[in-house]
Amino acid sequence: MNVISKQEITSQDGWLILLYGGTGVGKTVSILQSAPEPIMWIQTEPRSLKPSLEAANRPDLDVDVALYEDWAGLMEFVANSKNVERHRTIVVDSYSYLMSVGLSTEIEDQAFEAKDQREKAIKPLVSQTKMSPEGFGGLASHMFRLTAALGKLSRLGKVVIVTALMAENPKWDRELAAAPALKGREFPVNMPGFFDLIGLVESRVDAEGNIIYPPRVRFQSPDGSFVAKFTGSGKQTQGPLNITKILSSGRSEK
Repeated sequence: MNVISKQEITSQDGWLILLYGGTGVGKTVSILQSAPEPIMWIQTEPRSLKPSLEAANRPDLDVDVALYEDWAGLMEFVANSKNVERHRTIVVDSYSYLMSVGLSTEIEDQAFEAKDQREKAIKPLVSQTKMSPEGFGGLASHMFRLTAALGKLSRLGKVVIVTALMAENPKWDRELAAAPALKGREFPVNMPGFFDLIGLVESRVDAEGNIIYPPRVRFQSPDGSFVAKFTGSGKQTQGPLNITKILSSGRSEK
């Protein structure tokens, strides 16, 4: 056990934040526009960050991009704090793709390779992409380990932001109108305990129906209809998605 003093705890200014919303709502651009520099952007999706960087219109932005190749490489990178020593903000974009494609594919491929030739010959395409209960357990366990590692970085004073897509009436809780799009059940149900803030990002429109940027983020769900979490005693639990302002308003309340 590592015992630390109250003074050490109160001096910590890191955050672990989950932001989720629909495709194209403005999560990526808003983070690039407003997150404290320097930024380490961990890109799990196979797309270029260039359009978002151009839309952010922050030409002098100090950002490094780490591209996901495999799970072992990601965990090794995140576990070594020296890799992000100079960075103030760390972004993982996105958990949805990482769970549904990146990590899931590796687990499925390993399970398929472990089958004998007869099993592989029976419905090979289905067999190669079918997740077993054991596979789902492994998926949740690995995601918990990653989130815990990101939490350690936040305790070192880093602002850690994780993005996810939005799922309507998710399989793991059909009563929710909106939740992060995360695969399986064990991780989505238990992951709120890891985060300081969980916010639903939604588009804003003016009286004429034109989209206004940045989008709105909500960190509280009064009726419990969507997943949200707000750590603090303040009253400002929703507003424009501006990371610097969110941190500034919540730091004294955390």
